[in-house]
Amino acid sequence: MPRVAYSKVLPYVTYGVAVVAVAVSLILTLAFRLVVPSHTFPLFYGAVAFSAWYGGLRPGLLAVILSVFSINYYLLRPHLAFGITSQEDLIRLSLFIGLALFLSYLQADLRNAKRRAETSLLNLQASEARYQHLVDTAYEGVWMLDAKGRTEYVNQRMANLLGFKVEEMIGRSLLEFIHGSDRPTAEQTLKRNQQGIPDQIEFRFCRQDGTVLWLLATTNPTFNSNNQVVGFLSMMTDITARKQAEAEIQQLNATLEQRVQERTAQLETANQELESFSYSVSHDLQAPLRHISGFLDLIQKRVGSSNLLDETNLHYLQAIAQSTNYANTLVDHLLEFSRLGRTAMHFTQVNLNQLLQDVQRDLEPDIQGRNIHWQIEPLPQVYGDPVLLRLVLNNLLANALKYTRTRPQAEIEIGSMLGPDQVVCYIRDNGVGFDMQYSHKLFSVFQRLHSAEQFEGTGIGLANVQRIIHRHGGRTWAKGQVEGGATFYFSLPVRA
Repeated sequence: MPRVAYSKVLPYVTYGVAVVAVAVSLILTLAFRLVVPSHTFPLFYGAVAFSAWYGGLRPGLLAVILSVFSINYYLLRPHLAFGITSQEDLIRLSLFIGLALFLSYLQADLRNAKRRAETSLLNLQASEARYQHLVDTAYEGVWMLDAKGRTEYVNQRMANLLGFKVEEMIGRSLLEFIHGSDRPTAEQTLKRNQQGIPDQIEFRFCRQDGTVLWLLATTNPTFNSNNQVVGFLSMMTDITARKQAEAEIQQLNATLEQRVQERTAQLETANQELESFSYSVSHDLQAPLRHISGFLDLIQKRVGSSNLLDETNLHYLQAIAQSTNYANTLVDHLLEFSRLGRTAMHFTQVNLNQLLQDVQRDLEPDIQGRNIHWQIEPLPQVYGDPVLLRLVLNNLLANALKYTRTRPQAEIEIGSMLGPDQVVCYIRDNGVGFDMQYSHKLFSVFQRLHSAEQFEGTGIGLANVQRIIHRHGGRTWAKGQVEGGATFYFSLPVRA
C-alpha cells in the first residue's frame, strides 16, 4: 500500500485494534468464567494497555469506554443490562475506570517517548553518518591519537595519503609513520602536545610504498573534565607539491645566483681590461702627442720670424696645433675617466652646501662678466666621498654655465628632494637644452649632443658623473627640451 494511503488508513486501524482487543478480552473472560471462577478486570486492563501502546491515547480511551460497557453489560449482575445493583460493583468499576485511564495515558506517553527516542536515534545516526561521510571525504587528513600518541582514528583521506587501510593504522604510534630524520622533532612536538600546547609543524611521512610525503600537521590537545590531556586531534595537509616547488625555486635561485656571480666576474674582468686598455692607450698617446706639440711650437717659432711660409701654410700649422691640443685634452680626460674606476673611495659625512660654494669659487672665471640669476636651496648632508662628489658638482655646474652662455640672463636652480630611501639633487638651467630622444647618449663616453663649434668639450664629463654616482650606489638621469633648458638629477642612498 502506498505510504500516503497507509497514513490515512492508520488511525482507523488503531481504533479497530482497540475494538478487537476489548472483544478478545471479553470473550476470554467469559470463557474463563465458565470453567473456573475468575476476576472481571485483568484482561481488560491488558486490552486498554495494548490499545494505548499500539495506537496512542485516543484508541486507549476508546478501549476504556468499550471495556466499561462490556463489563457493565456482560459481567455485572444483572447480566445483559446496564445496571449496577451493588455499591461494591460501582467502586470496582470506578477503580477500573480510573486505573484504566491512568494506564492508557501512561502507555500512550511511553509510546510517544519511545517514538521520540527512536526519532532522535535515527536523527543521531543520520547526523553521525553525515559527519562520517564529511570526515572521510574531507580534503584534509584527520588523525586522532591517545595521550601516548597511538592512533585511535584516521579518516579515509589520511589512510589514502599514506597508502594504508584505515584498520592497518589503528593502534600504531604516530612516530612509526614519520621519516627517520624528522622523528626527533616529532618527539619534541609530541611532548609539547602532552603538556597541552597546540602546535603546527611540517613533517616528512613515509608512505607504504616507501615514497616520502610532506604534511603540515596542525595538532590540538583534547582534555577531560579534569583538564587533563587525554589525546590529540591532528589535521594533516598535503604540502608535497609546495615543498617540491620551493626546492625547485631554491635550485633555480642558486643557479641564477651562480650565473649572476659568473657574469658579474666576467663584467668586472672586462671592465678592468677595458680600463687597463684605456689607461695604456691614453698613457702611451701622451708622449707622441707632446712630441708633436713640441715640434710644432719649434716650427712655428722658426717660420714665424723668417716669413718662410705663406698664410695658407701657417693656417695649416695652426690647425695641426689646435687638433694636437684637443687630442692632448682628450687623452687627459680619458685618463681621468679611467682613474675614476680604480680610485679608492673614502666615505664620510659630506656637506653639499660647502662643496657647492667651493665649486663656485673654482668656476669664478666662467662666472665673471655674466648676468646669472642663482636660485640655490639648502642641500642636505650626504654620506660619500667628498673629492668625487665635488667633481660631480663641478661637471654639472660647469655644463649649466656653458650651455646658458647664449642667454642674456642665465637662470640656474640648485635644489634637492628627500625620499624614503634616497636623496635626489638636481641642477636646472634655461640653456639650449637637448632633444629627449637622444637622452640615452648623455652619460656615454665621447657622446655629445652639440657640435664642438657650438660648445667646447670632449663628452667625458657626464660619463665621469655617472661613474661616480654609480659607485656611490645612486643613479643619474636628465630631462630637457630643445631651447627649453635642461635639468640633471643624481641620487644618493640614505645612509644611517
